[in-house]
Amino acid sequence: MKFKTLILENIRSYENGHIDFEDGENLLFGLNGAGKSTILQGVFGGLFQTKMKYQVGNDFDLPDLVRTQADEGRIELVFEAGGAEYTVEWVIQKSYDDDDEVNGAKTKQGYPKLSSDALSEDVSSLGDVQTEIQRVVGMDAESFVNSVYVQQGDITRLIHASTEDRRKILDGLLGLNRLDEYVDRMEDARREYKKAKRDSNSRLDETKKRLQDLPAEDEIQSQINKTDKKISDIKGDIDDLESKIDGLEDERETKTETLDRIDDLQVELDETRDKYEDAESDHETYKEELQEEKEAQRKAEDARDEAQEDLEALAERDELADYDVLDADTAEQAHLTAQKEAEMARSERQSIEEGRLNSLQSDLDRVESDIEETVDEIESKESELDDVRAEVESAESRKSDAEKRVERFENALENDRTTVADLAVELDIPQDASVDDIDESHIPETRQTISSEREQIVEKKSHLGTLQEQVDNLESEGECPVCGATDDAHDIDSEAVAAEHKANLEAAEERLAELDEAQETLDDLREAVRDAKSTRNDLEDARGEVEQADSDIEDAEARVDEVESTLEGLRGELEEYRSKKERLNDEIDDANEDLEDAEVRVNRVETVEELLSEAVELHGRISELESDIDRHKENRERIGELRRTAYDRMSDLKEDVEELEAELGDLDAESIRDDINEIDDYLDEFRETLDGKESEEEELVNKLASLNSKKEQIQEETKRKKMLASQREWANERIDEATEVIKKYKEVRGKLRQQNIYKLNEYTNEVFSDLYRDQSYRGVHIDKKYNIYLIAQDGEKLKPQLSSGGESGILNLALRAGVYKIITERDGVAGAALPPFILDEPTTFLDSGHVGELQTMIQTIGEWNVPQILLVSHDETLIENSDHAILVEKDPQTETSRVRSGHAAVEEATNDTETEATVGDTATDD
Repeated sequence: MKFKTLILENIRSYENGHIDFEDGENLLFGLNGAGKSTILQGVFGGLFQTKMKYQVGNDFDLPDLVRTQADEGRIELVFEAGGAEYTVEWVIQKSYDDDDEVNGAKTKQGYPKLSSDALSEDVSSLGDVQTEIQRVVGMDAESFVNSVYVQQGDITRLIHASTEDRRKILDGLLGLNRLDEYVDRMEDARREYKKAKRDSNSRLDETKKRLQDLPAEDEIQSQINKTDKKISDIKGDIDDLESKIDGLEDERETKTETLDRIDDLQVELDETRDKYEDAESDHETYKEELQEEKEAQRKAEDARDEAQEDLEALAERDELADYDVLDADTAEQAHLTAQKEAEMARSERQSIEEGRLNSLQSDLDRVESDIEETVDEIESKESELDDVRAEVESAESRKSDAEKRVERFENALENDRTTVADLAVELDIPQDASVDDIDESHIPETRQTISSEREQIVEKKSHLGTLQEQVDNLESEGECPVCGATDDAHDIDSEAVAAEHKANLEAAEERLAELDEAQETLDDLREAVRDAKSTRNDLEDARGEVEQADSDIEDAEARVDEVESTLEGLRGELEEYRSKKERLNDEIDDANEDLEDAEVRVNRVETVEELLSEAVELHGRISELESDIDRHKENRERIGELRRTAYDRMSDLKEDVEELEAELGDLDAESIRDDINEIDDYLDEFRETLDGKESEEEELVNKLASLNSKKEQIQEETKRKKMLASQREWANERIDEATEVIKKYKEVRGKLRQQNIYKLNEYTNEVFSDLYRDQSYRGVHIDKKYNIYLIAQDGEKLKPQLSSGGESGILNLALRAGVYKIITERDGVAGAALPPFILDEPTTFLDSGHVGELQTMIQTIGEWNVPQILLVSHDETLIENSDHAILVEKDPQTETSRVRSGHAAVEEATNDTETEATVGDTATDD
């Protein structure tokens, strides 16, 4: 995870601040009170909003966050996590009392807002935004402050925390609190199972005692059979008597009704005819309603049959072969059991996957990294050895070639010196003159002599030529070409003069030829001297090459021995790493096999769970449809009964009309009264006999009910005894399972805590050794209870509270960095999802020597592939070495902060500090 942009509008000293963060180290610097820490608080507020009140500073409240001149402030943070970009906006709005004084602040309606292409829709409520950001960032506000955000003045939080608080903080950061929750849950479950076992034992003892007080079931059944036979016989007699009485009573009632109706027969006849018409209308209405209910019932029955077919098809599934899913209660109970089994299977799979397998894979990754590094180093050393051996061969070859050149150049130099000596003799140069003297003195001097003499001869030759021309003109023209006088006037023997001139010209020509020859000899000498000097230089170079080759051979052979020794050690290390890798691969294979078995179990029980869930849903659907069917049936019966009643009423009324019409002429009231008296005599006799039979039957029925009650009690107690024994056994099994799960959770928690403490010690000491340069302590030790000690040079363990403030600060920085590295390794991808490491004025309590080492710690953290580090500091070394410096300034007139980035800002700020007061180490209003 990394921050990209922060916008602060009317937040504390910022009116409209825009800060862009870069990859790597981002260092915020500036004068005290300029607003540096406000930027970090803005980042925290963007992520966790109102949690700022509880996690940032001691005297902080929301109204303090909004600029004094404004009614509301806005924070916008753009960050990247998991390859997706997120933007969160938070607006804080002041509230006022009746006197227009600020009395509080709250989040503005509709805020905060979180948006991203990675979300299906924008999130806008405070709780939902905080939940989503916590999911994306991987930690809550408290974990953020305890791990990645080291606040100004709060550098010793972990050091001065109690042991229990420190354990909770570190276990929470390192993910072990989940195992504590699992253990607590399983212990609660085990207590419930034990309570169920105690209840079952108590109820089982009570049931056994009640069974001992009851007679045998066979004896009770024999008495029931005898009594039942007597009751059956009496019932037959009673039925005969009741049948006779019913017939007589019906006959008497008919005759009585006839007497009662004679007087008003005619009135009843009229009313009956009206009622007949009403009954006929009702009959038609009920017919229509009955047809509607019949159609609704048919549809419900079709849906029920379809659901029943689905249920029967489900029962045929091989996965449910051991379950009676056709019974609703059995299916529901089986579904509850399957849910528990699925949860246990998933828990087992998670334990293997997240605990044992991850730990082995982490160890394997480290070993493979060691192997890869060792192989690379071996290949590098082998390549280096080949190169060094090639250097030896090359040096030996160069030496051989150089020695041959030495011999060749020595011979050539001797020849060149002979040539020079021979040519020097021709030019009258001393034979014992050195090559350098000949080149630097004799050749230039001889060249000058030849050149000077040659110029004189050429000039003389030119003069002789002119004279010869004049003599020739005088001889040919008879007149002097100079003065115009005749040949006779000059008294010159032109022929003699011509002969003399010719002799002098020939002598000059010969001397010029000699000088030209001498010049050629001098050029040859000069060339021979240069060849000799070149040969001599080549000889010196060749001899130097021989010496250099000897030195190179000696150095290369020494390096061969050194590299071969290093290779031998590296090959030994490689064998150890490979053996360890093979062992870890075997363990991982075993763990993967166990994981595959667990996965198979999870798939199997989850499939059963899903099928049983479907069966329970089908039973519910069938039950609802059967209720609908029953309702439609009841409606049909009710309406049919109403329709039949209407029809019967029609028939009865029609018959009544006919009877009444017939009876009006032939009814005899006296004869009817005599018949009634005779019927009453028979009824009295039959009823007396019936009363006796019913009394006898009642006694037998009461006796049978008592016997059946005892039988049911015996059966119920026997059934309850079996059920309670089964419940006790089930509780015992669950207790054993819970105990084993708790044991496994505690074992995993212990191993993970041991691994985390080992890594925490390693990484904390790594950073501590980079930061701490005094000789008082040689390291840090964190025991299994998270107690922290400083290790003195004599090995004594000292509590950090006994150390200086600077040493406590260094220890806490090392501990924070160690925790941060473990979290990056735990979250994977080199901490790609983890927030940047944030340090607010970490140099507080540090002396100048240790402040210089803080840069080393930051570089070490950067080597962990942490994408981004945010740092607030005044230290010039940290500022100059930062990847991205951000200068924070405040206008003293408007009390408004602004930021500038880049090296130009750094240089300007550095120059300013040379003329302004030295910036203090601690900021109070940032």
